[in-house]
Amino acid sequence: MKKIFPILLVLTSLVFGENQSQLRLHVLFTNEINGAIHQVPARFMNPEYPPMLTGGAGAYHYVKTIREEQSGPVLLLDGGNFFQGSPLGTHDGGKTIIRWMNWMKYDALVPGVFDFILGINSLSSTALTADFPFLGANIMDDISGEQPAFVKPYILKKYEDITVGIIGLTTPNIVDEILPKNIQGLSFQSPLEVVDHWVKAVKNDGADIVIILTNLGLPYDREDRFDEFAEQVNNVEAEDLKSEELNALVLAHYAHGVDIIVTGGVSKGYDTPWIDPDTHTLVVQNYGNITGIGHIELLIDTKTKSLSGYEYPTDRGMMITLLKDDAPADPVMADSIANWVKNVTSSFKPTIPDIDKANHESAPIFEYPYDNFEIPVLGNEKSLDIMTWNLEWFPAAGDTTIEYVSEVLHDLNLDIIGLQEIKNMGWFGKLMDLIPEYGFVMSQQSSFMHQAILYRKSLISVIDYHEPFAMDDYFYAGRPPLLVNFAFNDGKSSKPITVVNLHLKCCGDGLYRRQRSLEWLHDYLIEYMDVGHDDIIVLGDLNDQLDDDPIIQSFYPFLDDPQHFYFVTEEIHLDPAQASYPTWPSFLDHIIIGKGFFDDHKQSGSIQTVQIDDYVGSWELYESTMSDHLPVLWSITYK
Repeated sequence: MKKIFPILLVLTSLVFGENQSQLRLHVLFTNEINGAIHQVPARFMNPEYPPMLTGGAGAYHYVKTIREEQSGPVLLLDGGNFFQGSPLGTHDGGKTIIRWMNWMKYDALVPGVFDFILGINSLSSTALTADFPFLGANIMDDISGEQPAFVKPYILKKYEDITVGIIGLTTPNIVDEILPKNIQGLSFQSPLEVVDHWVKAVKNDGADIVIILTNLGLPYDREDRFDEFAEQVNNVEAEDLKSEELNALVLAHYAHGVDIIVTGGVSKGYDTPWIDPDTHTLVVQNYGNITGIGHIELLIDTKTKSLSGYEYPTDRGMMITLLKDDAPADPVMADSIANWVKNVTSSFKPTIPDIDKANHESAPIFEYPYDNFEIPVLGNEKSLDIMTWNLEWFPAAGDTTIEYVSEVLHDLNLDIIGLQEIKNMGWFGKLMDLIPEYGFVMSQQSSFMHQAILYRKSLISVIDYHEPFAMDDYFYAGRPPLLVNFAFNDGKSSKPITVVNLHLKCCGDGLYRRQRSLEWLHDYLIEYMDVGHDDIIVLGDLNDQLDDDPIIQSFYPFLDDPQHFYFVTEEIHLDPAQASYPTWPSFLDHIIIGKGFFDDHKQSGSIQTVQIDDYVGSWELYESTMSDHLPVLWSITYK
């Protein structure tokens, strides 16, 4: 039935035709804009010779053209995650992106997970600058028990004799994905528990057509995921579904009385809508990063006041890729966006970090609560100890992972720790609550898996941080480098040091991307050295081995420049006992030092893979609760 139903809808639209009893409603939709309204190369089409995407200026031209040239009203909606992912978005909490959305004349937005990344106060302040409402019927203020002031549960739009109700339902997974302090005071109800209530409410308020605007997401493999859901649906009540199993497919199955769901939450666009075989609810989703704009034409029978069909704007379907031929850039909008980008990125020019701007934090006195293992102390007060650790899909085992990883980090007693593959920032916040001797800087621009750098508050302070190449991060697989400038105080004086945390692309076209990404990073760090700042450390999961043939690895920009950089992991990478990825014995996690540390390393430096599996009793326990990577530790003694 789900294959037949789309055909029936389109055939129905042909029967009605363009006549007085039919309203054609153009629904245009975006999601996962991620602050990327600037023009960027479409490297996903051709990494070496990419065509240019016209971005927000192309979207503006397309929407303006539809409004001017097409019959029927236009409804423009966004499925959330509108500003995180680009410095253009995060530098002012999304206000620049809202300024663009105001010019676009959006009708509504539902906040997504990463719209809360800078906190409730920031998001509510940004919402005040919007000329359109933020919708979130399932976002609740813990004190009032109502929606917070910056969202509405739904809106009504009147088109001739047809009233369209638009309900906002965001994902409850926000509590796992966002640091707890940034959503303190809010609760997020399950959409499945409240959808019937709000559909009834909006219909009682006069809605003929019901649209849900959500951030639940259509999965990449929607057919397979629905089949998996269908197998269990008869045995599991809706309220018993785990939050990670909840997506827009599931919502559509329970959304009786809903005509169409416009969703964000996943950057995968579909040319055709998903149609639930039982409720017949349509579900649409656009590609992310404003690489395109979604467009579906709803055909509404004005006599029965019901959806009679739908059509596409092109033979290709709903997705309009914002290439120059399809969506040329509006010149005025393009100039405005280019100026915004210039103003934001001008501050990223490498300079010597100013230690007078360091933000000093006090280290609390506390009693650590766990003692499961005999973890040795590897750091000491006379050395600078820096470690990199891929935490593999953190937290792999929920609360157990939090407990074990916190114990390892507390007991090792190190100074700086670069972490990769943090899936859930909410859980990461729980980890940091257990080790308050450390502060942290977390990536703000990553689209898949986050990086963080921990630092010991008693010795180290943050000067500033940013994520180079976040404006064009294809080669970094949506995980631009996290660069933090620290002030390191050895008790006698302070000096600036720069730490760069990387998690490079593996598999598929990963080699080409890793090669380009390290070329870019090398040249960027050389600019720091050119102005006199040499105390640089690059660490992370680089997904290549030093002993690989140069043709099939990515390290040559740094290996071919021994005057400026040195792989300290070169000293242990051939020792099988030191493999950082033991499951397939290999050395993928590395530390590179800049020339400012050459003498210190020569005199007192040491490098080792930390055998945590031995400390906790077995590889099986370690891999199932913490990671499949072992951390790598570099130490130097103070002068």
